[in-house]
Amino acid sequence: MAASSTIDDYTRLHGRESGRRANPLRPDPAETARRHRVAEHAQPDEHPATAVQPAPAPAVARRNAQLPGFAPLLDELEIAGWSSHRRLLSGNFHDWLLLEGRGVLVTVGQAVGPDPHDLTEAALVAQAAWAAIRAHAYHTSDAGTLLSRASRSLWPIPNSRLQASVAVALIDSAEGHASVAMAGDCLAWKVRAATSELLTICQPPLGGAAEFAYMSQSVQLSLRERLLLVADDPMQRSPKLAASIAASFAQLDAESHRRMIAADAVALVRRHYELPADEIQSPASIVAVRRR
Repeated sequence: MAASSTIDDYTRLHGRESGRRANPLRPDPAETARRHRVAEHAQPDEHPATAVQPAPAPAVARRNAQLPGFAPLLDELEIAGWSSHRRLLSGNFHDWLLLEGRGVLVTVGQAVGPDPHDLTEAALVAQAAWAAIRAHAYHTSDAGTLLSRASRSLWPIPNSRLQASVAVALIDSAEGHASVAMAGDCLAWKVRAATSELLTICQPPLGGAAEFAYMSQSVQLSLRERLLLVADDPMQRSPKLAASIAASFAQLDAESHRRMIAADAVALVRRHYELPADEIQSPASIVAVRRR
């Protein structure tokens, strides 16, 4: 019925009901006059619920187009992610990459440039960091080695003013084994029904030390266990944030943990970064992986 109505409306507007041949590029004069009359009498707030939001700037739209629009279809793993400031330019990003025969790479990051207020520079650094990580992901199964190679290819000069905090995990989707590494200000948890384990490795951000050899942690995901990676702004982070997030998972009962999919885990962590509408949202990127 919807398709038929659309065709009927098109025919009516272009005069084909009267038997004359209409030019589809030329609007019907009667219809044009009717629209002008409606526009003259319409009130500015006549339909506030359908007001069109301003489109993001081209640079923001380009950045958003590079964020994943859907999760990979894997029988063994669920993956979900979120990055703040989708209507503002920023250095935040999250993504995933399927690796042929070896599972999946997931990553979160937040980049900064020489001027912390220059968000364009931060967005370019984030794009370069993710491109380097993707390029090297096909040639290693260790997350620490992956970050080391990405850092050396992007920042040959030590103590660069262009830096990126990044957390990556290389996950064997069949076996549930994950190699996790973090550079800079990132958080990571392995969450199960009884407890949540905070994975912490204090290592410099990408660009902070070009020759630094990044270390990784080995994590085994059992059925229904989740791995969470978070990159955020340490200036906005509360000293108690990690404990607060862990407490949010600890308060759930066993049935809630059993039902919690990857997207639910992202939503739970996301609430710790979302502020009231009259405040500036704390920038962050989150990825959750759940073994089915």
